[in-house]
Amino acid sequence: MKVLITAIEKGAVFDGPGIRTVVYFKGCPLRCMWCSNPETQKLENEYYIGGEKNPIDNSYLKVAKEMTVNEIFKEVMKDEKFYRISNGGVTLSGGEILLNSGFGIKLFELLKEEYINTAIETTGYGKYVDLESLAKLTGTILFDLKHMNSEIHKKYTGVSNDIILENLEKLSKWHKNIIIRYPFIKEVNDDEENITNTAQFIKKLGLKEIDILPYHTMGMEKYRKLKRKYPMKTLEKNTEKELSRAIKIIKSYNLNVKLNG
Repeated sequence: MKVLITAIEKGAVFDGPGIRTVVYFKGCPLRCMWCSNPETQKLENEYYIGGEKNPIDNSYLKVAKEMTVNEIFKEVMKDEKFYRISNGGVTLSGGEILLNSGFGIKLFELLKEEYINTAIETTGYGKYVDLESLAKLTGTILFDLKHMNSEIHKKYTGVSNDIILENLEKLSKWHKNIIIRYPFIKEVNDDEENITNTAQFIKKLGLKEIDILPYHTMGMEKYRKLKRKYPMKTLEKNTEKELSRAIKIIKSYNLNVKLNG
């Protein structure tokens, strides 16, 4: 069994505890307008038709590589010593790992045999049975909350948030090491009402941790290579004052909040 992997990033420090290796799976059910990894969206492989070519045969470079569970396992275990000294490990991201939950489970089982810490980063959009199966094998879940209003969520991501919120509610009843990730996008989800609703929802579920991910444009070059138009109409980032206001509101609900990235 093989899956498409767009990247294996080593030395990551923002995707779970300690020093980590992040495995990026290809395929995502969402189409977030601010997505910084557009190469992970489609399920099928693609070419960087707007980028550099293979120097050997002058062909366009493929976005992703087909890999087996054992191939990925061998690659991520090369940094085993860094996991040991930092209490780090391996994070499965995307794209959306729930689209490849069976594959992720097999990889986690191998890592568990070596006592390697595991984490997933998920949009939460998928079958709960897949999320639950992965969650049972992972210590940390990085769970994205992009907007609390379903209609606005659909406008900017292509899907409603109904399944996402339902899955988070179910998961939070038994898995307490869930860190909410809040991509903070100007004029999309940075208003006081959404900040407050997000904090209240997290508080209600009994969760404690939230990471604010400030908007950036580092993925724009990827859109050019893929010959796609960047979907966001504005490139404006939030000011320090606006970020501080969000942190203050969230902290008022006795939640642990930090800027990530």
